[in-house]
Amino acid sequence: MSKTKRHFRKTPAKSRAVRKIVKSSKGHFVGELVYDNINGRPQRLGFGSYTEFKVAICLIYRDDFADLEEQLAPLPFTHPTGRASSHFFDFRYTTKGGQRICISVKPERIAKTFVYQQVIDSVRAAAVGNICDVVATVTERNINPVELHNAELYHAARKPDPVFDAVILEALNDLDGPVSINQFLSDIGVYGGGFFSVVRAIRAGHARLFVPEEIRGKTLIERARVA
Repeated sequence: MSKTKRHFRKTPAKSRAVRKIVKSSKGHFVGELVYDNINGRPQRLGFGSYTEFKVAICLIYRDDFADLEEQLAPLPFTHPTGRASSHFFDFRYTTKGGQRICISVKPERIAKTFVYQQVIDSVRAAAVGNICDVVATVTERNINPVELHNAELYHAARKPDPVFDAVILEALNDLDGPVSINQFLSDIGVYGGGFFSVVRAIRAGHARLFVPEEIRGKTLIERARVA
């Protein structure tokens, strides 16, 4: 009797948000994404605004990424007015080196105000050494459009294709100079079908960008040099 090999998709781990994220909101961009954590396991992560989504996707695809938690438990702190208060951080980012960064995502118009700066200073005093090592505020102005474009592309291309990936890696070994992605794919007869494989090769360090830029068909790549 022949046996059929079955492939099971891993069920993503539940969101770790302590503060509830609404399922839908009129006029607001809310939702959930699934990413592969440092152990290769799918993890759900919720976001309550489009800026939060952009911050999250950029953080997940940083080279020093180890973990990202969203909507932490309320942090008690003493407000500048002297009253007891609490603060909800949107994210806690952990680097491969173990540094924990608590992040508040705010519109630039709010983050630059004197009142917010006073409050976040008080929050920082309560957070650092307790739930994190660093406190940061991120606004829409802090999001690099090139980094965002490439992070979204890495996310779209995150699922491997063993056939295309093997062809791309073999061809990269024979690459002796910069070439556009489109030309590279054309030269090996793969064309557009291998674009995501090239993206994964860049992400994995098998290829690199000739100059830092948004990854597109016209982007020049070269074989990664072995250190």
